[in-house]
Amino acid sequence: MNETSQLWSRCLKALQIESAFLLYQSVHDPFRRTYALQDKIYKIVVCQKEISSHLRHQDMSGEFDIMKRCAGIRGIPLATDFIRSQEYEALVVRRLSGKPMSSLSIHWTQLLIVLAKLSIILFKLSLRGVSHNDITPSNILVDSTGSISLIDFDQATRAGCISSLVRQFLGIGVGGDKVHSSVFTIVRRRFKNFRRNVLAKIKTLTNQLWKSNSDKHTQLPVIPAEANDRLKNMLNAWQIAQASNANSPSKKLAYYSLNFEGHFFPGERRWNDRWDILRSITDYTGKRILELGCNMALLSCYLLKESKAAAAFAVDVDADILMAAERVGLAFGVNPSLKQVNFDEAGEWENELIAFKPDIVFALSVLNWVENKERFVSFLGRFPMVIFEGHDHINVECERLCMVGFKQMDIVGISERKREIILCQK
Repeated sequence: MNETSQLWSRCLKALQIESAFLLYQSVHDPFRRTYALQDKIYKIVVCQKEISSHLRHQDMSGEFDIMKRCAGIRGIPLATDFIRSQEYEALVVRRLSGKPMSSLSIHWTQLLIVLAKLSIILFKLSLRGVSHNDITPSNILVDSTGSISLIDFDQATRAGCISSLVRQFLGIGVGGDKVHSSVFTIVRRRFKNFRRNVLAKIKTLTNQLWKSNSDKHTQLPVIPAEANDRLKNMLNAWQIAQASNANSPSKKLAYYSLNFEGHFFPGERRWNDRWDILRSITDYTGKRILELGCNMALLSCYLLKESKAAAAFAVDVDADILMAAERVGLAFGVNPSLKQVNFDEAGEWENELIAFKPDIVFALSVLNWVENKERFVSFLGRFPMVIFEGHDHINVECERLCMVGFKQMDIVGISERKREIILCQK
């Protein structure tokens, strides 16, 4: 048992919660944890070890005082105790039922009902002179009866009633304290997702029309003998991709189609449909990208060339498709790192990928093809930001991701296969 494990063992033993269930461990701070035992939640921080206190408005003591100020408000967990020793501090609150709204599939009508109930809680908080400042779907619990609760008060501050209302509903800070998220933020994100979904459906209909004539779009372009090396490399990439096992079964067709330098390279689905969704999810400038199940590594190449990513590491199980990916990189004048990885092998592939130190990990439509899903999802939980696309129902996928520590999961688009693309953050 290492020093950190021994330290946590002493803390839990002192609190008499050795059999507690670990709910959450901060990916940014190994010395902050949240446990559940029976009807109580224990938020624990190891004194003089934590490294993320600057990210919060309140320490444990301040959070306890604010929650005691909110005692009696329905939907706010009751803080029952604050414990401090030389080694640790612990905040004890009553456990409330429900799942984070971020892990649920909620339609607009349901969202409006949830926000109406939330507004009552926020109005009562404002009357007590408290502003939560971090109203995100991951901090809103919804139970089976439709009741809601608001949790996690480490970003909360004291403020006047009007100031609190402005902060919590509009997200406008007064007095210099940062408002991380508000009711307006939730509505804005939902509208943005709704708009993306509508555009995705329009593109799907267009894509279906295009597919109806797919037999006419399987022929590779004929390029002139004097064509430049970029065009020759792209043609070679598509020749390899069509013959590989990384495309649709029994089809001699690349996974994506692409227009490049005035020539059409055919594929099963249009790359631009996917790129239009992925390009705007976040700012990739200067970021290190890990792409799992990369196929032709078009995403890594586009992020390097178009979105100014600092570096990209693309992995796939198929050796032939990685040869095609290398040619695609040459055609675009970028150089993503490429490696053949089988996620079901017994080797320690995780260590090499972790050593790359990615800022963002893409796991798009890959989990379905992995046998050891628990190992793969646990690997995703090592990173602060993952952009994920699965095959199962959104609730199933969000539950998996929640179990490995992701607190905020937002649907940021619908893929050409009508699957949700989820932005997962700690």
